[in-house]
Amino acid sequence: MSSRRAFQGALAVLGLVVLGTGALDVVAGPTALPETLAVSNTLDSNYRFFAGVWCALGIALLLAARRPESHVSVMRAVFGAVFVGGLARGVSYYAVGAPHAMHAAFIGVELILPTVLLLWYGRLARLKAPVPTA
Repeated sequence: MSSRRAFQGALAVLGLVVLGTGALDVVAGPTALPETLAVSNTLDSNYRFFAGVWCALGIALLLAARRPESHVSVMRAVFGAVFVGGLARGVSYYAVGAPHAMHAAFIGVELILPTVLLLWYGRLARLKAPVPTA
């Protein structure tokens, strides 16, 4: 399997996971979280809004998976958004304390995975770039 095909597969799987978890959160709201808690209507609304944005990121990844070389800006935007989301989780961690262990682990995933995927994509782009002739 070529590195490009593996990258496409990784984007597709990631897109399906993001879309699936986003859809679950839109439908179930905060009850999808691993801890039982009471939330206000405003917090529920905000949670579902961001779940919808998460779904949109999943759709963007699925669309980019078919021809990644045609969606450089989309991938950078999606990976950048996830990275910034990981930073925001880190702010929450330090501002109000540690979340559920699963969500604490997401901080690392959201900071590392987008970086790795962008580096991988950059390597693919360099491998595909035409060799200059003299």
